[in-house]
Amino acid sequence: MDQLKPSDFTLLQQCAEILDLCVDSEDRRAELVQRMEAITQHMDYLRNTFASLPGISISQKDQKKQQPNGSLSVPNAYSNQQQDGLALGINGLDADGYITTTLEAEDAPIFSLDTVQFQVPNKIISLAVANDTLVLVIEGAKILRIKLQEAHNIIEASVPVNPTSLRACNVFLDPTGRHLLLSTPQGESFYYYDGWEHAKMLSKFKNMEVTAVAWNSMAWSTANSSSRTILVGTHDGKLYETELRPSGDAKAKRIDIAVKCVAELPVRERVTGIAMEAFPDRRKQHVVLIATGTRMYQVIGAADLETQAGDKSSVFEAMLHNGLANPNFQEIPGMPGPGALTVHHRETVLGNQVQAIATDFAWLTSMGVFFGRLTFGAQESGDSVIENAALIPYPTSSNAANGDADGSEQPTALSLTAFHILLQYSDRVCALNMLNNKLVYEESVAPESSGGTLQGLTVDEAKRTCWLYSSTNIYELVVTDEDRDVWNIFLTRHQFDAALKHCYNDAQRDTVLRAQAEHLFATENYMQSAEIFAHTSLSFEEVVMRFMEKKDNRMLQAYLLSKLSTLQKQDRTQTTLLVMWLIEIYLSIIGEVDAKISSLGVSAVSSSAEQITAVDKPESGSPNGQSPVEPQSNAIATFEQEKTKVQNELYALVEEHKNAVDPNTTYQLAESHGRRDFWLFYASLRGDYERIVEYWMEKEEFLRAIEVLGHYGTPEMFYKYSPALMNAEPVALVDILMRQPNLIPSKLIPAFMRYGHDTLGSGANQAIRYLRFCIQKQVCRDPVVYNYYLTLLVKDSASDSESELMSFLTTYGKDMLYDPDYALRMCKRYGRIQSCVHLYSLLKLHEDAVELALKQGDIELAQIHAERPDDDKLCKRLWLKIAQHMIQVKEPASEVMELVRRSNRLGVEDILPFFPDFTRVDDFKDDICVALEDYEMQIQDLRAEMDEATRTAEAMQSDMTTLKNRFAILSTEETCQVCNEPLWIRQFYAFPCQHSFHSDCLTRRVVSSCNRVQRRRIQELQTQFGEITKQRRQLRLTPLMGKAKSSSKPLDSDEQLEQQQRRAKQQLDALVAGECVLCGDAMIKSIAEPFISMDQAANGDDLL
Repeated sequence: MDQLKPSDFTLLQQCAEILDLCVDSEDRRAELVQRMEAITQHMDYLRNTFASLPGISISQKDQKKQQPNGSLSVPNAYSNQQQDGLALGINGLDADGYITTTLEAEDAPIFSLDTVQFQVPNKIISLAVANDTLVLVIEGAKILRIKLQEAHNIIEASVPVNPTSLRACNVFLDPTGRHLLLSTPQGESFYYYDGWEHAKMLSKFKNMEVTAVAWNSMAWSTANSSSRTILVGTHDGKLYETELRPSGDAKAKRIDIAVKCVAELPVRERVTGIAMEAFPDRRKQHVVLIATGTRMYQVIGAADLETQAGDKSSVFEAMLHNGLANPNFQEIPGMPGPGALTVHHRETVLGNQVQAIATDFAWLTSMGVFFGRLTFGAQESGDSVIENAALIPYPTSSNAANGDADGSEQPTALSLTAFHILLQYSDRVCALNMLNNKLVYEESVAPESSGGTLQGLTVDEAKRTCWLYSSTNIYELVVTDEDRDVWNIFLTRHQFDAALKHCYNDAQRDTVLRAQAEHLFATENYMQSAEIFAHTSLSFEEVVMRFMEKKDNRMLQAYLLSKLSTLQKQDRTQTTLLVMWLIEIYLSIIGEVDAKISSLGVSAVSSSAEQITAVDKPESGSPNGQSPVEPQSNAIATFEQEKTKVQNELYALVEEHKNAVDPNTTYQLAESHGRRDFWLFYASLRGDYERIVEYWMEKEEFLRAIEVLGHYGTPEMFYKYSPALMNAEPVALVDILMRQPNLIPSKLIPAFMRYGHDTLGSGANQAIRYLRFCIQKQVCRDPVVYNYYLTLLVKDSASDSESELMSFLTTYGKDMLYDPDYALRMCKRYGRIQSCVHLYSLLKLHEDAVELALKQGDIELAQIHAERPDDDKLCKRLWLKIAQHMIQVKEPASEVMELVRRSNRLGVEDILPFFPDFTRVDDFKDDICVALEDYEMQIQDLRAEMDEATRTAEAMQSDMTTLKNRFAILSTEETCQVCNEPLWIRQFYAFPCQHSFHSDCLTRRVVSSCNRVQRRRIQELQTQFGEITKQRRQLRLTPLMGKAKSSSKPLDSDEQLEQQQRRAKQQLDALVAGECVLCGDAMIKSIAEPFISMDQAANGDDLL
């Protein structure tokens, strides 16, 4: 109640006061209006607030109230129906302490008779309503047709008879509201179709007073204007078949419509009612109900309504002829009654379509209303579709009970609604409840106020409206929530499902559910009772205590499960409490079943022992030859099935509400009940796989722990549990590790270090296997992994077989993925000589490698590593060391010479100093001769090279002499290739390519295209050349000038200056005139330069 404001309680008090104000609302209307406006402002707020509180129901059945559909809105036609005022009803606390609050429209009566304010031009003879269309036949031979949704548009038509002669007639309007059949007591019949200006006489219906019509329901689905095949009954007990069709001239006064007599009743009586209905599932199977004053016939048979009535064969002739030959009828003895027959249809879903199915019928007899249900199935001709039929006596009028009128009057017409039977008398209208046959409504109509007695009652089944009429007035019987009390009737009959279907609000539904739960509890149907109690407003504590008194966990379990299903997502605390309680109950039930299985198992073992003891006693066996153990085995199997079912329910519960389950409490419950399977299931459901691994580790079931790690393990879990698992199950663990690509191998090294491969003696070293996989398959680049793998290989390798170690050192030594110094220390410690030699060589310690190999006497290994250095001198020195070692160990001279030949670096002269002084030369005499011959050939080659060098020098000297005398012939008209001026005006350069340039033009051109260093050097040489020229000029002028004018700084001699000038000139010529700028490398390099420079483009120079 924290959501309510103080103003809301004030509002509730105002509502109660308004109920008192309504008594004298004429005098205090202003005050009433003011308070109602205050209520209206807070109405939505109260509705939303109360709806959110437990135990509070807000009824909105005023939304479902039917409004009068037939209120005419034409001139002088106004409805006098009073609008229901909105009232607020507030109840106190109910029996359970809950607040029951309703906020709804003031309960209007189920039935109310409203006079339609329509001024009829003349007295009404007959009235019919169908498909929201009202048709009046009034004196003066007039037909008034009114569409109730367009009540201002009244269509008037005439009947082609003498206006004064039409005083009474029977009017029949088809369900579509288009076809009107009018018949007079004189035997004249007329047909009127929607839109005609006047009705037409049916010439073939002459001398036939039509008293009843059975319309064809297929007329709704037809696209044309035909009524399809219909049946009509007459005053003389005959049945005719016809089809109304608006054909021919619209202005004609007659129309020829075929009509055929298809049957005649066995007892000639007036046909007072007729109905034909198709079987829902057998559309060609029909039942025809025919009513008279004393009998009601039912004929069942096949009738193809697709056949047109104008065909030669009749649709109903054979069916009615056979059915009435041996009639099936219900007869009411005594005087003939009114005989009116009506059938009520209810909309039912069949397949994917909604169809109107006939469900109830009522027949007016002299003794009362014969009422029953219509049930369609496999009935054939001669069977009955009527069930639960009963004769309901006519109700006694309240006026007759008071002595104001005769209570023996019979009704003249009746109709059916969904739950009531309507009876029309001459001065009143009554309603009987179908379910209990009680009179629930009666309203009198004074003849003086109605302009005469009531003449008829008709119902529009399409719009569910009821209409009555007298000679001057039209009445609408407004039906409002006629099923509002139906739930209570079904409740008194203990028909709880039907009662729930007709409940209007939560309060009614709660009442029904509580009654149903109490009924089931009283009849000891506790499981269903528990499920229903959960959906009631009964307090949780009370229900729980009632089931706990029964001392059966299954009852409480059923209630808690149903209660859990009613909670919302926001009820997290309640959900958690219920789920945890259910888990405890489930575990208790499983424990009880286990106890029963254990006790039966012990009994079975005892029985087996007794049977073995008494095997020689035939009289001790079972009378039927069955072993005493078999029933116990069957019982055990039954309990096992029950246990499996309960476990599955528990697992489903926890899985559905896993977010509401408290983990710690659940683990404690599982441990206290000893349910290891549930403990593991819940841990798996939560994804708490580390707890599962710890559990299996504690149980020393290492393979299961490894299996869990393989499926759900994280890298941290592998790092944590690998040390223990590596010693317990190394092979299985490594198999799993090799399938985990996201592990960091270096973090598993502590586990491998604790791995006692030598003590376990389990075959191959699994640490080596995993690290080899990481290095070769996963291409691990971590030096720590390589170093530890090398350590394991060094330790695991045999002294005489270092193939795997050598393969590793050779493959991964180039990239230095391991530490060679560490590897060398480990190999030395464990005596891996071949590996040590390789590592020395890898560290560029080739002399140490060869010395170690020679120390171990492995001359071949020493030879291999002697070729490793890139320095030829070092290689030769290493080969000499090998040869010296072989001589020192007194190897045969032939083998030493073979070593010399194999080395391709040593000669006989290199090794001779190492032989003893008294060594015989015979063993390598041939080698000495070969060496001398080689020296001779080398001397000859050197002499030839010297001669060739001498000839080359002489040729070069000759060419230099020739170059000094080289010249070029130039024309006097020759111009500079840069400035286009005459070449002879100043110093110039001429190239062999015939290009000529002024020296200053060429210098500028070269300076613009050379780099910064060359440009600076050219400038320095030009400056130097100018200074030297100036000094030489001063030197020549010195004798002409006096000593006073001589420079204090001594000048170089002219010869020195000339040499310096010549060197500067040569260097400058080499830089400037080294090649032609138009056809040399400078021109090739300038290909990427634009033809027009940026400066030229900015100055707008015209290069043309």
